[in-house]
Amino acid sequence: METKAAAECQLNKSDDNVIKAYHESGMLYFRPQTEEVIVVEAQDAGEFESHCLEMMKCVDEFHQANHAYSAAIEKYGLQRQKPGMHDTDAQAAEVFAAETALDKKREALLEKLRDDESSNMGYQDVVELIPLLDTRKRGAGNQRLGRRFAYASQRYYSARAGGRSQAGAQKKWRTVSLNNGDTATGQQSIYTVDSRGRRIIDTRKLKAQITQNILPTIKLELKDYINLDDYSLDETLFNWAESWNESVNGSHAFDNGIEISGAAQFMRFVSNVGAEAEFNPGGGSVKIKGEAKASLAVASGIGLAAFYIPDRLGWQVKYTPGEEKQDGSADRAQPFLDMGVMRIYIENRLIGFVGASAQIEAQLQVMAKDKRQQIVAGQRGGRLPRFYERQTGRSGQFYRQMKKEDEGVSVTAEAFAGARAEYALRGAVQWLKPAEPAKAGSAVVPTTVGEFTDLATIGASIAGLAGIGAGAKFHCTFINGKFCFKVAASLCVGLGAKGAFLCEVGGKALMELGRWLAYQLFALDYRFFDLVDKEAFETFTRMCVMQLTDLAKDIYEEFNTAKANILAVQLRFGTFINTLVEGGREGLEASQKRNQLANNILAEPERLLNYTPEAKGILLYLLTRHGLWDHADTDNRGSYLLDIYSDRKEAVIQVLHSIQTKREWLKVMCHRTKDGSSLAAGKSEQQVANEQEQQLRAFLQEGFNRDQNMSRRAAELAALALSEIYHRLKTEQELSRGYALAMNNTEFYNLNRAPNPHFPQQCDFDPCEATATQLA
Repeated sequence: METKAAAECQLNKSDDNVIKAYHESGMLYFRPQTEEVIVVEAQDAGEFESHCLEMMKCVDEFHQANHAYSAAIEKYGLQRQKPGMHDTDAQAAEVFAAETALDKKREALLEKLRDDESSNMGYQDVVELIPLLDTRKRGAGNQRLGRRFAYASQRYYSARAGGRSQAGAQKKWRTVSLNNGDTATGQQSIYTVDSRGRRIIDTRKLKAQITQNILPTIKLELKDYINLDDYSLDETLFNWAESWNESVNGSHAFDNGIEISGAAQFMRFVSNVGAEAEFNPGGGSVKIKGEAKASLAVASGIGLAAFYIPDRLGWQVKYTPGEEKQDGSADRAQPFLDMGVMRIYIENRLIGFVGASAQIEAQLQVMAKDKRQQIVAGQRGGRLPRFYERQTGRSGQFYRQMKKEDEGVSVTAEAFAGARAEYALRGAVQWLKPAEPAKAGSAVVPTTVGEFTDLATIGASIAGLAGIGAGAKFHCTFINGKFCFKVAASLCVGLGAKGAFLCEVGGKALMELGRWLAYQLFALDYRFFDLVDKEAFETFTRMCVMQLTDLAKDIYEEFNTAKANILAVQLRFGTFINTLVEGGREGLEASQKRNQLANNILAEPERLLNYTPEAKGILLYLLTRHGLWDHADTDNRGSYLLDIYSDRKEAVIQVLHSIQTKREWLKVMCHRTKDGSSLAAGKSEQQVANEQEQQLRAFLQEGFNRDQNMSRRAAELAALALSEIYHRLKTEQELSRGYALAMNNTEFYNLNRAPNPHFPQQCDFDPCEATATQLA
C-alpha cells in the first residue's frame, strides 16, 4: 500500500483501519533575523512543525474571532438605525457571545506570548523562519507549513537550538550562519543598502553561499538524517528573497526597505502573516480582520490600522462635578452632565512590539517618549467595559480628577524600539452629534438622527503640550492659538486604561467646537461648565464675536498661525470692541461697523446657535449702541421715514431667537456688556434681566410710528416681542437631549420638548469595511 509521509505527531489511517505514523526526514529553515540556516533533524521535525502550526492556529483564531465580533457589532448598529426598531436584544446577545469568544481567543494567544521578563513590552519574542520546502509535492488538504512563514516561541526555540535537551545531551538542532560569525560557512551579510538607504537582499550572494557553502556542509555532516534531494530551493528561499526586494522597489506606502528585526517579525506574527501570506509580499499586503481594520506591508513589518475605541458604537459618558470620595460618592452642588455618546478614532502606523500589542490587547494605553510624542500600545491585563455596560451607561460616569497612577505611561527606549516618530499616533476624539434639522421648505429628510463628528484631533506633536489640565480626566484650554483637550483614555477606552490623549481643535474647526460646547451648555441648562478652562471659555466667546464682523475671514486660523496666547486674543478683542463703540470723529465708522455686524447676523442667523450666552450678551450690547452719528448714518433708515435701525432690530430678534431655555435667557441678559462680564454682582439675575429687557424694549420701539397700517413685522419688533419669545422658551424639564439645537421660532424647536427616545438608536456607526486600509 502506498503511503504519504507525515510530520511526527500526524497520523495517516490505512484502508484496513490500522493506524501508522510516518516520520519525515529532517527539515531546513532560514532565519532572516540572524541569517542562519536551521537544520531540524528527523526525530524533532514533527514536534517542531506541530508547535509552529499551533502558534499559527492561535493567532489565526484570534483574528477570526475579532472579525466575527466586528460583524456582530455592525449587525447590531444597522438594526438600531432602522426607524422604530427598539427590540435589538437578539443582536445584542450575538455581540455579547462574539465578545466572550474573542476574549477567550485573545487569552489563548497571549498565553503563547507570556514571559516573566519585562523586555519587549512584556511579550515573549517569536522566532521567524522560512521553510525551505517545495509544497508542490504535498497533497491537497495536507496541513503543512509549506511556503508560508513559520513562527516558534523564543522559549521553545532556545531550548532546542541553543541549549541542551532534557536528557542533558548536546543541542539537537544544527545552525549554520551565512554571515561572518561562522568562520566555516559565513562570508558577509546578504543584506545591503541601496542608494536610497533601503535595505534589500543580495539574492546572488544568498544563492552562492547556500549552494556552495551551506548545503555541502550539511549534506556531509547529516547525510544519514536528511535528504537534500527532497528540497527545491529555487522555489522557496530565493523566490521569497526576490519578492521582498520587489516590494521595496514597487510603489509601496512604506518605502523603507526590508525590516528583519525582532520587533518587525513580532509584528508580522500577530498580524497573521503565518496563516495569510505566502512568500510573495510584493504582490499585496496582509489584511488584519476585525474592529482594528488594518493591513500590513509584510517586508517592512509596518502596517496602517484604524481603531474605534471602545468600538464603533461608542458609549455614554456622564460627568459628575466634585471630587470622588473613597465610598464612590461625591460632594457636588450641580447635577451630573450627560455628555452623550463619545468614542476615539485613531489611525496609527503600527510597527514593532508597540504596534503589535495594540492589535491584540483588549485595551489600549497612551504612551509618551520624552514628553514629545504620544503613541498607543496594548495594555497587558486590561479589559474593555463589557458591551452590555457600554450600552446601558454603566461605568460610564467619571469625576474630573484623574487618579495619579492613571495619569500617564512613559515608555522606555527598549520598549520603544521600532516605534519611530514618523509612525506616531493620529486620530480624533469624536462625539455623537444630533442630526441637524432640515432647512425650512426642504424635502430632504435626514437618514439618521445623529452622526459621529470630530471634536478634536490627535497628533504626534501635540504631546509637547504635556501638563495640560494636569490631573484632570477631561480638560479644555487655549494654548498657542488653539483650543486643546486632554481626554483620559479611561473615558473612551474604559476603567483602568492608562494615560490621556492630548488633542487640539485644528484650524477651521471653531464652529464644530462651538456646536459641541453649546450642546453641553444646553444639557446643563447653562450652569457652570467646569470641564472647560475659564479663560479658554472667555477666549472662545471673544473669537465668536470677532468672527461675525467678517464672515469671509477665518479668525481662528489667524490665531492658529500666529500661535497667539490668551492675552493676545484679549488685547485684540479690546481693540475690536473700541472700534464698534467709538464716538467723536470715528462715530460714523463705528455705526457702519455695527450695521455690518447686524447684516452678518441676518446672513447666517443659525451660527448663533453655536455661541455662548456671554457672546450673545455682547452682541446685544453692540447692536443697541446708538448716538448722534447713528442718526446721521443714512444706512440706518428703513422703508419708513421714522423707522430707524431696522437691520439692527432684526438682528437683535435673531439673537433672541437663538436662546434655548429660560435659564439661558437670564444668562444672556446678565452678560449684556461690552466684554461679556456679569451685571449680576450683588443683584439677583432676575432683577438684572428685567432691567435689561426694559432697555431692549426701548431700543426696539425707537422711531416707530404706531400707525394701524404698520406691518405685522413692525409690530413684532415692538414691546410684545420680548415677552412672546421668553414664554415659548423651554424649561429645565423640557430639555430635548438628542435633538439638535434650533431657533426657538421654528416648528422643530416647538415640537421637541422632551429627550429624543430614538437617540442614539438611528445613528451612523460606519460599516465595518468602510475604512479598511489597502496598502497594495
